[in-house]
Amino acid sequence: MKITGLSLYSTYLPYVGGEYGWGDGYVLKGGDSMVVRIDTDAGLSGWGEVCPIGATYLPAHANGVEGGLRELAPHLLGLDPTNTGLIDGAMDRWMMGHAYVKTPIDVACWDLKGKALGVPCHALLGGRRNDALPMYRVLPHGPVDAMLRQMDAFREQGYSQFQVKVGGDPVHDAARVRAAVERLHPHEKVLADANRGWRRDAALHFGMLTSDLFFYFEQPCTLYDDNLAVRRRVPQPFKLDESIQSMDDMLRVLKDDACDEVCIKIARFGGLTKSRLIRDLCAARNLPMTVEDSWGGEIVTAALGHLAVSTPPGVLLSTTDLHRYNTVSIGAGAPDTVDGKLVVSDRPGLGVEPDLTVLGEPVAVFE
Repeated sequence: MKITGLSLYSTYLPYVGGEYGWGDGYVLKGGDSMVVRIDTDAGLSGWGEVCPIGATYLPAHANGVEGGLRELAPHLLGLDPTNTGLIDGAMDRWMMGHAYVKTPIDVACWDLKGKALGVPCHALLGGRRNDALPMYRVLPHGPVDAMLRQMDAFREQGYSQFQVKVGGDPVHDAARVRAAVERLHPHEKVLADANRGWRRDAALHFGMLTSDLFFYFEQPCTLYDDNLAVRRRVPQPFKLDESIQSMDDMLRVLKDDACDEVCIKIARFGGLTKSRLIRDLCAARNLPMTVEDSWGGEIVTAALGHLAVSTPPGVLLSTTDLHRYNTVSIGAGAPDTVDGKLVVSDRPGLGVEPDLTVLGEPVAVFE
């Protein structure tokens, strides 16, 4: 099988809540979903998606995907897409960095590989290890009473993990987290995620104000060393997210004992190929993890779902149904949400059929 063409589609995914407030005053209203279709001489097509949320969250932006694809496509045409290691190596040879550009290409190759073999992607990523995956739901910045009402509504839907967005005023955020923790039922969890919105002193202020509470303290600062300093001074279990963007970062985290949980976002590492390696390393070290992505529609949710469902249950703390955060659907066949848990299908490949009436015509084609 050989790659004969790559096509790029773009569509905007509005956030279901209108506005999504997170660390350091940022507000998200949606994201530009960039979808790649890979065609082959065998008549099969594979699909991948990446959805950067602006240009301020990570070193990624939607407009960069087309430019990156123009650089990579000539080096990928004629290669066997089912040889995912070969494709991953070719992309790294011909483009340094830009993991978000490589992600939809890599994911589309895994989709093709599964379809060619007639098996779901999770069978190729380690085999099904879970039936239904625990998920968290986000509680964005806002008044305490509104947050608690939303928390109760999510609980009624079956969710038991709640991520409170912090990273603003430490005193106000401490009060919000305190209210959320005091609202917990047995076996429920709160995560306080600053999305690197604080300086070290503000993060420590928040940590002191909440030192009597148990919750997961997530990514308070931008710089790795600042996060490590905070981690060594607060009593809560510590989670790293945006600080980990490569295998080298992950190895440093393990060496420094820098966290008690890690967040694996597929687009940060360049797709499923490298994410699986990092997932397996964390599992071997018995380090709990969340398997997810930054944002996206049905294809992104399917990709993260297949990686999560093949993760040992003893180390998988949570995942998410990102396509449920949007008012627009880009396809059918995404993992189902049942009682607050994600259920991944056994259909070949990712199991998603993109909706071309929504995606429209390609914005770029490479043949």
